[in-house]
Amino acid sequence: AAGTGGQNGTLSRERSGGHAVESFTDQNVRTAEQLAENVTATDPNRLAYLSPALAKDARLSGTPAVSVRAAFGGGRSPYLTALLVDYGTDARAYGGVSYGPTPVCYGQGVPGDTGCARLAEHVTVTAPYKIITRGWIDVRNRHSASRTDLLREGRFYDFDFDLQPTDYVVKAGHRIGVVLISTDRDFTLRLPAGTGVSVEPGDSSVELPLVGGRSALG
Repeated sequence: AAGTGGQNGTLSRERSGGHAVESFTDQNVRTAEQLAENVTATDPNRLAYLSPALAKDARLSGTPAVSVRAAFGGGRSPYLTALLVDYGTDARAYGGVSYGPTPVCYGQGVPGDTGCARLAEHVTVTAPYKIITRGWIDVRNRHSASRTDLLREGRFYDFDFDLQPTDYVVKAGHRIGVVLISTDRDFTLRLPAGTGVSVEPGDSSVELPLVGGRSALG
């Protein structure tokens, strides 16, 4: 398991138990991509847990879920964000398209529609990691979206929430990572920085929708 101050821990197949506590401090400037990027270095604004390198390709198809035992204190951010990350240098879809300069016409145009379009190509980028999917919880609404329950500062609670559904193949030699942060700059409100989040990794877990079950990890 990781130590305090944003060191990296191991993503293992079984819960380790125990009550070791690891901590990070929320910030509201860097994006989730920036916080997930360099897991070879420590980072005080996140906790990261990585699997061993995969022996073979593993397909994730469905809805990942996390259970995190954590305590909040010393700030205003109520968010807990989990990132599921593919670590391994590869060419991946970048999430956009590029359009060629020459239009292709399919028939006679009409007013407002020329009958022509430009061919589109998916954009790829070679990078050492990619966020596969992510999920969020407002810890004040841990029981229901319609019910607010304030937290007692420094007290540990169990937070269970889903990540966004996905269908993704993690290639052999890559590592699966779970990164915990608070503010997700692109998807949550950006409240003042400084909230402290303490996590008990031994009593936390992630459930992955692996096609073929556990044996798919080799």
